[in-house]
Amino acid sequence: MTNAPLFLALRYLRPTRSFISVITVISMLGVMLGVGVLVFVMSVFSGWQREFRQMLIGFEPHVMVQPVSNREGAPDGPKSVDWRELRKALAQLPEVESAVPVGEGVVVVENAGSLQGVSVIGLTDEKDNALLNKLSKHIKEGRFDLKGDSLILSDKFARELGAKVGDTLVVHAADSVNQFITKVREIPEDAEEKKRAEALDNVTVLSKDLTLVATLRADTAGQRGYVPLHVAQEFFNLESRVSGIELELKDPDNAERIMDKVYQSGAVPYGWGYRTWVQEHGMMLESVENQRTMMWFLLLFIMLVAAICVMNTTITVTVKKRREIGILTALGTRAWQIIAIFVSQAGIVALVGVVAGLAGGFFFLGIRNWLRDQIANLTGRDIFPQDIYFLSSIPAHTDITDLLTICSTAVALCLMAALVPSWFAARVDPAVALRDGG
Repeated sequence: MTNAPLFLALRYLRPTRSFISVITVISMLGVMLGVGVLVFVMSVFSGWQREFRQMLIGFEPHVMVQPVSNREGAPDGPKSVDWRELRKALAQLPEVESAVPVGEGVVVVENAGSLQGVSVIGLTDEKDNALLNKLSKHIKEGRFDLKGDSLILSDKFARELGAKVGDTLVVHAADSVNQFITKVREIPEDAEEKKRAEALDNVTVLSKDLTLVATLRADTAGQRGYVPLHVAQEFFNLESRVSGIELELKDPDNAERIMDKVYQSGAVPYGWGYRTWVQEHGMMLESVENQRTMMWFLLLFIMLVAAICVMNTTITVTVKKRREIGILTALGTRAWQIIAIFVSQAGIVALVGVVAGLAGGFFFLGIRNWLRDQIANLTGRDIFPQDIYFLSSIPAHTDITDLLTICSTAVALCLMAALVPSWFAARVDPAVALRDGG
C-alpha cells in the first residue's frame, strides 16, 4: 500500500485524448518555461557580473594611494611625506605585489583638427610594474612602450579620432585649455583686434607632440589612455611629485578588507588616503547585483503562473476522479494517502518540467551569441551592446547554488499548489462522492 499513491499518480498521468491530458501538458510546459528562462537569465547575469569584475581587475589599478588636501590646523601634510620612501614601505607589505608611482588627469588629444578629451595615467616603464604588465595583455596593435614621448589609447578612441599607430598627435593639458577658454571669454566682444591679440598672446596652452605607439582593446581595457610618467608630471604640473602610488594586490577581490587593515596599521601616513577598484566602480557593481536580484523576483512570477497551472490541473483531476476517490475512501484509504496521490502527480509534473527546463535553458545558453547575432540581423538592434555592457560577447556562468534554488523553488511551488485541492478532495464523503459520480 506504500507505493499505491505513486502507482495511481502515474496511472492518472497516462496520456489520453482528454482535456486532462491537455492541461497536464500545459502545466509541464509552464514549469519548463519558468525553469528554462530562470536558468538562462540568471546564468547570463552571473556571467556578466563575474566577467565584469574580472575585466575591471584585469585593467583597473587595484588601489590608488593618494595625497589629500592639508587639514586646517594640521601640523603635517602630504607634502612632508616623500613619496619615494612611502613607495618602498608599501612595496614591502606582504599583500602588495607591486607599488609604482603614477600621474593621472585629463588631456585633450588633437588630430587633423579633431579634439577629444581623455583620462590618462602616467606610468614608469619598469620590469616590476605589475599594472603595466597586465595592461600589455590587452594590446590590439603596436607595442606597449612608455620610454619616450609616447601615447597609448584605446582602439575605439583612436578610431573616433581618426588616428593610427605611428601617428604623431598633438596633446594639450586640459587645465591650460580651460584657462585659455576662460581668458577668451573674459575679452570684451567689442575689444579692438590689437587688444584682443595682446590678450590672447598672454595665454598659453601647454601642448606636446606624442607618438601613438599602441592601441588597447576598449572592450577589455576600458577607454583610458596611458603616457610616460614624466609627460604626465609635465601636463599636470606635478614637477617631481606624483598623483599617487598605484598598488597591485595579490588578492584584489579582497581589496577593501586588505586596505582597511593596511590603513589601520599606519602604513598609509597622515595626509594620504586611498581608493580601491571596488570603490571606483562600486555603483556599477551594485547596479549589476540589484538588476540580478530584481530579475530573479520578476521571473519568479513565471514560476508562480506555472504553479497555478498545476493547481488547476489538480483541481480538474480531483473533480474528474471524484467517484474513484469515494471508492478508495470507502475501502479504508486514509486521507493522507489520497493527498499523496495528487501531490505525487504534481511532483511528477514538476520534475518533468524542471528537467525539460534545464535542458532548454542550457541549450539556449549554448547558442546565446548566435541568437544575439540573428536578432541583431533581423531587427537591426544589438541586444547586448558593447558600449553599455563592456563585453564583446554575452557571458554566462551557472552557479550550482542558483541552479538548486531554481529547481527546488519550482518543485516546492508545484507541490504547495497541489496540496490545497488535494486536501479538499481527501475530505470528501464517500457516499456523496459515489452518488455524485455515479
